[in-house]
Parts: sequence; C-alpha cells; structure tokens
Amino acid sequence: MEHFIEKSKGFSLIEILVVVSIIAILIAINLIAIGRYQNKANDTTIGANLSQIRKVAAMVYTDENSYVNICDATATLNDSYTKYPELKTIEDEVTEVTDVNPECHSSKKEYCVQTVLISNNYFCIDSNGFAGEIGGDYCSETNIKCSTP
Repeated sequence: MEHFIEKSKGFSLIEILVVVSIIAILIAINLIAIGRYQNKANDTTIGANLSQIRKVAAMVYTDENSYVNICDATATLNDSYTKYPELKTIEDEVTEVTDVNPECHSSKKEYCVQTVLISNNYFCIDSNGFAGEIGGDYCSETNIKCSTP
C-alpha cells in the first residue's frame, strides 16, 4: 500500500493574506505616530524661531529705549525695519511652517508676539520674560503680554 504524502510547496493564500494584513496595520500605526512627531517638531521649530525675537527686542530697546519698532502698523513683525533684518528672517521662517504671519504688538515699554501652532495652541513671547505655549489668543493691542488681562 502506497501512501502519498503531499509536501507543502509554499504558503496558502490565507496565510499570505494574514501576513499582508498585519503588515498593513503596522504601517498605518507607524504613519499616525510619524505624523504626530512631525507636528511636534514643527511646533518646536516655531517656538525656537519666535524665541529669537527676545535678542532682537533687546537690541532695539538698547538702541531706541523703546520696543515700538518691533511691530508694524499691521500688527505683524516689522519686516521692513532694515536696521534689524532679523525680524524679517524670523517672520519668514515662522510663516513657512504655519502659513500665517506672527501677530505682534508693541509699545514703548512692552511687546508680545504670538503665532498659532500646528497643534492649534499658540506660542507667545513677551517683554515680561515669558516664552512658551499658551492655550489662547491673549496677545493683543490692549493686552501686550502672553497672559489673560
């Protein structure tokens, strides 16, 4: 009596589909995580760029005894202030990530600059020494600081 034993020559269709499905699920999970990390990296870039304003503001105040020229009449950074071209550079770098110009308000003795982050919070920096993420749109012409009035 002869017994014929069939030897498997490969994977069955079901086995291949299970493996492909598992790989697809792992790829989807990784893409979601990568997107979150990319958004956090963009928020960090925005914060780092806006933090450069503190140095420029100190130079402006030293030269003019006023913060007025940090911002222009449209409540954005004074990118046409040729004495401090860094303002345009900062504005361009933030706008490249957010597609929105940072909002800027200044007076003789104080300033605040904020922009929306990818996470929909705001990053704000002011003359009181604050530089960080805030949960709302606080910096305004009547409230030249990064906190609520």
